[in-house]
Amino acid sequence: MSRIKSGIKGLDNLIQGGFPSRSVHLLQGPTGSAKTLFGLQFIHGGLKNQECGLFLSIEESRENMKRAIKSFDLDWKPYENGRSYLIDYGELRRGDLEDSVIGFKELQEFLDNFISENDIDRLVIDSISAISLYYSSPEKLRRSLFEFCRFLKEKDLVTLLITESVKSRLGVEGFVTDSVINLDYEDFEGEFRRSIKIYKMRFTKHDPYKHPFLILDGGIEVSEEETLR
Repeated sequence: MSRIKSGIKGLDNLIQGGFPSRSVHLLQGPTGSAKTLFGLQFIHGGLKNQECGLFLSIEESRENMKRAIKSFDLDWKPYENGRSYLIDYGELRRGDLEDSVIGFKELQEFLDNFISENDIDRLVIDSISAISLYYSSPEKLRRSLFEFCRFLKEKDLVTLLITESVKSRLGVEGFVTDSVINLDYEDFEGEFRRSIKIYKMRFTKHDPYKHPFLILDGGIEVSEEETLR
């Protein structure tokens, strides 16, 4: 199976060289755990490899995304002409509907043409937490998310779905996606440390342990040799 480099230093060695092609991954974690940075770095890694990437923000403004890119010294300018897309989906929909909450069907309708017309290889949606509020039951959420993930795989790209772990609907998202990656910011023996753990990844013999990571110039770096308990 072909592998797609994650763009996160130290991570690929924990997942057999990268993400499986045509796959959908769930990145979860509490506020402040660097989920958005992870997503931006994933897109940036593809840009450096001559791929096209779309970062679709459901709640954050495009200006905030650009500030994050600048803050972590991600060299984005060489890829701004036709290779990278930062889209504020909330701004696109402003005034279109009375209800600001959207479902996966509406999102799929937008992405269907955009992905094909722009030859997108990598997609990040930040985040699906608000979208899950559209559904009245975990069963409806699971069915809709399953159909959405199948659509994404048919588009032949690698997708990262970001969610707040505290808002996860009974684990529905993790059941449907190909992997669950958890970021955290915890107190380890009196010291707060950031960590990453891969709970599952289909088609992959992944590392099962919790590893610390640092945020340095250029983004996240995972300490693949060190584990946390």
